[in-house]
Amino acid sequence: MRLTDDRVRDRKRPTKGQDFDWDDLVSGFGVRYTPTRTTFVYQWREPSGKKPRKSLKPHWPQLTVMAARDRARRELSEVIGNLDETAAQELRTALRVWFERKTELAVWRPRYRSKVDAHIRMYVEGDASSRVRITPTVRKAIDDLGHKPIAQVKRTDILRVVDGIKRGAAEQFMAVISAFYNDMFDRGVEIPNPARNRLKATGGRRVRTRSLSDAEVLKLWIALRAEGDPALAAFELLLYTGARRREVTQMLWAEVDIEAATWTLPAERRKTGRKDPEPFQIHLHPAAVDALKRQPVLDGSPYVFWGRRDNRPFDFHFALMKRLGALGIKDWRLHDLRRYMRTGLARLGVQQAVAEMCLGHISKPGLVAVYDQHLYSEEKRAAWQKWGDYLQNCSKKP
Repeated sequence: MRLTDDRVRDRKRPTKGQDFDWDDLVSGFGVRYTPTRTTFVYQWREPSGKKPRKSLKPHWPQLTVMAARDRARRELSEVIGNLDETAAQELRTALRVWFERKTELAVWRPRYRSKVDAHIRMYVEGDASSRVRITPTVRKAIDDLGHKPIAQVKRTDILRVVDGIKRGAAEQFMAVISAFYNDMFDRGVEIPNPARNRLKATGGRRVRTRSLSDAEVLKLWIALRAEGDPALAAFELLLYTGARRREVTQMLWAEVDIEAATWTLPAERRKTGRKDPEPFQIHLHPAAVDALKRQPVLDGSPYVFWGRRDNRPFDFHFALMKRLGALGIKDWRLHDLRRYMRTGLARLGVQQAVAEMCLGHISKPGLVAVYDQHLYSEEKRAAWQKWGDYLQNCSKKP
């Protein structure tokens, strides 16, 4: 959350105790709300694990958010800069402290947080994984990188690791390192970022344009009908809604209103939830509702598509994808279904802004988002209905 005076003014105070909001521009800077007072605070983690917190005076609104942020940045840079000479800390130690601080402040969504943790453990701390093969040369590069003081890490140290791992993992790993060094710079530890311009090092940004044809989707659909639930129902929800894979496979019964034929996704379960904090309501085609009605309810599980282990959601497992791979459809991903729907909506004449909104994209740029406050609810409902009707016609083709 980017703190502003308007946000602080509109924030509901607790009736007792205290609440906090944390800024996404300066890590460690936030606002403490009590029943009678609003105070700016800043906190940090010491090497011993202690987490001191200090307040800024005067209180809001005498002290504005902008002025408080600048003061907190200066205070944090002085404190962090004096903690055991931060620049001399080993990268593996400093990264772990940084990760824990970010986690405590709830900066990242759970899925992204787990990815960051995995990359730190695997490519900096050197933990082994049965799923990732790492050569002895790369293993040594990881060990050398993790034990280097953060001020002495060079771009060549990063690239020795990057060049030995898969491209996707390399891009994400460099993104983590770059975010860490940018955060250190914001806190006053002025060290050059060895992971800058990371896309140049990994070959540039990849833009996937694969769009499945109606015949390919029908082929997958028929194959999944033989698999049965929950694979079939989850696949059909992906088709009819255009939602992302984990949004569907981790769907909760509490999010679904069968009678109203709606599915309401909370912001924390959406990729764009931080930029668009309002719940995202999807209108379900009757065929999608039928798929949900066919899905058996597991007693005690909140998930619509439950997995084999208790209280775990279903996911498209490797074995299932391997069987679908036997169909001979080349170079496809479940995410391609979103592109298939978006392309189909355009073909059906749905206006661009509405089609983008149906996918949960933020489609109003710049001043349009300021002046156009129409929610397009009926237009989106009509688009999902038109798309569902089209899929129904496709499924009946010989």
